[in-house]
Amino acid sequence: MRKIVLLLLLTALVGCSGRDGRPDVGPQDGLDGIDGIDGNGGDRSQSPLRIGSGQTFEIATWNIRNFPSDSRTAQRVAALIAEMDIDLVAVQEIADVAAFEQMLSGLPSHHGVLSTHEYGSGEYQKTGYIYRSGMIQIGEVQSLFESDSYAFPRPPLQARFGVTGPGGATMTIAVIDLHLKAETGEENEARRREACRKLKAHVDNMLGAGIETEIFIVGDFNDRLSDPPGDNVFTVFLFTVFLDDGQNYEFLSRVLEDEGEYSLIPWGTVLDHILITADLQDDYAGGRIVAAPLDLQITDYDYEGEISDHRPVVTVFPF
Repeated sequence: MRKIVLLLLLTALVGCSGRDGRPDVGPQDGLDGIDGIDGNGGDRSQSPLRIGSGQTFEIATWNIRNFPSDSRTAQRVAALIAEMDIDLVAVQEIADVAAFEQMLSGLPSHHGVLSTHEYGSGEYQKTGYIYRSGMIQIGEVQSLFESDSYAFPRPPLQARFGVTGPGGATMTIAVIDLHLKAETGEENEARRREACRKLKAHVDNMLGAGIETEIFIVGDFNDRLSDPPGDNVFTVFLFTVFLDDGQNYEFLSRVLEDEGEYSLIPWGTVLDHILITADLQDDYAGGRIVAAPLDLQITDYDYEGEISDHRPVVTVFPF
């Protein structure tokens, strides 16, 4: 039995049942605007949107801006998740629980969970998971730093999952979904700085305990890796802390910046990151990471206007 404990910073997991836990054809609604899709139940296994496969394990982070943007967003997000064929999605900015449940109803082979956090007066941007239920079983779920609204206006959501892959290979996964304070300015940077310090201490404690050593940290970090130290709070107080601890941490998303890719569409930069601990590096050997270019692939509607200004960032792990 292969045991992997992943700590994902970010929200939502994808689940699915059937042969090796994946259907060959997913929901049809909302697919007719995607190149290569007939929208009438045709074979979509060769779709240009497809990232996953029955021989890999995919983990994604996706900020679905203030979800839902309109009355068709839930239907379209369900179709896109099925089309990309991703096993686990951590989501951010879920602003309507009923719409999230509507989206799940379009994914009958998937389950989901959201944080319980609210700003007050019924307003919120929740983090959560969508997971392939025939492949993934959910365990303990908890919000972190709930009483610290200064550092964490949206508390990270931590969850544990059991994953069964082809041939019965298993993984035990701990996930933390992260959405750090947005916008520039000294006050916002100070809040992110405090969040980073506390988050690093939390993960270091997990590593020190020796129980969870294979950890994924994923989500919307609201900053990039390559800015000069004077311009990027993370370069000084978060990213450098992790980058200087190369024995324990590696940013998989760094290659996206190196290749000129982007996750935040209007800025053309990478703000959505995936960070792994050293014990996961061997498992990632032969894997890959992509910022799914849905804004370029979808032709029948405006992805940025009607879904999100963020691309999903997806890692593919070989089983």
